[in-house]
Amino acid sequence: MVCPLNPEHKQPLTIYSGLCPSDMQRLDAMVIYRNLDSGDYLFHQHTPARSVYVLEEGIMMMERSSSTGRRQVMAFMQPGNFIGIPHNQHYDYTVSALQTSRVQEMALKPFVELQDDISQLKENVRGIGGNILAHTLDQVFALGQKKAHERVCFLLKQLSDRALVPGSRSIELVMTRQDIADYLGLTIETVSRAFGKLKREKVIDIFSAHTVEIIDMEAVEEMALAD
Repeated sequence: MVCPLNPEHKQPLTIYSGLCPSDMQRLDAMVIYRNLDSGDYLFHQHTPARSVYVLEEGIMMMERSSSTGRRQVMAFMQPGNFIGIPHNQHYDYTVSALQTSRVQEMALKPFVELQDDISQLKENVRGIGGNILAHTLDQVFALGQKKAHERVCFLLKQLSDRALVPGSRSIELVMTRQDIADYLGLTIETVSRAFGKLKREKVIDIFSAHTVEIIDMEAVEEMALAD
């Protein structure tokens, strides 16, 4: 899932963090590259977990479905995100490309074995797992405690923080309104009203269905707080 900034280094924590050149080469030797078009699936929920991935280019979406077919979007993933940490022999979620994307793929078994040889790699994976838990707790709080327009700010703050230029005020929403609704636990109509409210209050400006400009970053950050 999406990993937040590493609090110690103020830089995104990745599987490469702190590795020496020779260890990076060993990791790179495992990598094969996959290109996905918009709408392509990286893997499906309940399929055998055979690989882990690093998103190199593009935007991807993680979702989970119940036995009754109800869907919860878990995360929107951006370049640098590590994908596919399994908790058992199968993936617990589905991952698809929201736009043309490129991933680094590493076979799961050799990747796990390499962690036994490279302690820093194992520490990085452990840290990413901790960050995923922190992200999940933030999302649960936002869904349970915040009003609709505050939930939208929560999403906008996430996308701004993880943009190519962190803190960017121009946000490209490559996901659909239904994707946003299923991420924030709202209906499409409520999401539209929330965006409208933020625009009327001059917190954001909306240039199209997929382009939002943050006008009042302080207000967005305050409403997005997960505490």
